[in-house]
Amino acid sequence: MKNYTIILLLLLLVFSARALEIPSINISLMNQDPDPVKPGDYVELRFKVSNENGRTIAEGLELMLDPQYPFSLDPGADPLTVIGDLPGYGGSGKNIIVAKYKVRVDDSAKEGDNKIKLNFRVGKSEWISHEYVINVKTIEANLAIVSVETIPESIKPGDKAQIKIKVKNMADSTIRDVAMLLDLTFSTVRSQMSTVSATDTITAFNALPFAPVGSATEQKIDMLLPGEEKTFTYNLIAYSDAQSKVYKIPVQLTFYDNVMERQVKTDLVGVVVGTKPDLSVIIDETDLVVGKKAGTISIKFINKGFSDVKFLDVKMNDSDCFSVLSAHEVYIGNVDSDDYETAEFKLYCDTGLNAERSVQLPIFIQYRDSNNNLYEENIVLPLEIYDSSKMGEEKQNNLLPMLGVGAVLVVGFIIFRRRKK
Repeated sequence: MKNYTIILLLLLLVFSARALEIPSINISLMNQDPDPVKPGDYVELRFKVSNENGRTIAEGLELMLDPQYPFSLDPGADPLTVIGDLPGYGGSGKNIIVAKYKVRVDDSAKEGDNKIKLNFRVGKSEWISHEYVINVKTIEANLAIVSVETIPESIKPGDKAQIKIKVKNMADSTIRDVAMLLDLTFSTVRSQMSTVSATDTITAFNALPFAPVGSATEQKIDMLLPGEEKTFTYNLIAYSDAQSKVYKIPVQLTFYDNVMERQVKTDLVGVVVGTKPDLSVIIDETDLVVGKKAGTISIKFINKGFSDVKFLDVKMNDSDCFSVLSAHEVYIGNVDSDDYETAEFKLYCDTGLNAERSVQLPIFIQYRDSNNNLYEENIVLPLEIYDSSKMGEEKQNNLLPMLGVGAVLVVGFIIFRRRKK
């Protein structure tokens, strides 16, 4: 019995000795550059190779990269790396070899962890395969605003409107917890400022002349599939005193990608406030009467709308009855809302004004609104020609109320002085 025990112990010692003589190869992925890598780009992989059995030498050690979709090597690139003899741990420390491979990532590679194979063998032994994880990710935000629609296209002050913002998942993976904030108070902008005073907050809160109606400024959806689109609809009302111009509204998009990392994207949408100016054109006064061939006519331009009038230009052409003695064109410029301007023309009647009648004056006006939209109009103004006596009576009738008011003021002043004395 003792002989069998001794034989067994000897066999164990022999096998243990042989085990000590077998190299122990350890290969690990040190890093990838860049990390993560974008689809369509190149990534450099660095592998750390070591023999952890210090009593052995890995003779004829070879590495073979086995790139499969979505990874590939450029034509002519050698997947084989011959390391040769790799000693185990020695007295001087670890013997480490770094193997490098430059790999291309396919344009259609999916986001997330993608595996690549690296094989190795010692001498002419069988190949041994290991898999390593490569992080592939689209660096840019993959949720895009593809269209913005305002109904109506231009919002009239005091009116309601809808803003439809369409977003699209541009990635090949599902994104979740998508939220869109229509930032009417510049809260996202203020959050990025180092110091914000109470005055700054109030100013930012009232900077945009819009308020939500029947809907919140933040809306959410659970998920967006790859290539899927979603439209966020906001109901707004413009302040009645809103100035006619283009307003930039900040939009913040937040979502979670397929590796559950929170992504934040900010953008701007433009909203136009304005309407066509309500420009009224009338004849203010004239000194043309029956029996007079030449005279002056004053035309008044009254802006009764919300939008200011800019670059107003007026032209009067000759007619069958009148010729224009002054310049045919008068540039007025700006006419603010709730204001007016006048233009004068000197006219001459070739045939004379022998009787009371009505004549037509053709004018052409051209102007722009606050948003630089161009408007052109042809207008015919009726001009009534009266007898000079009627014109005098009209002026006298207009003068009488003014004289009456003056007389009342004079009498009141005299009474005040007497009572004071």
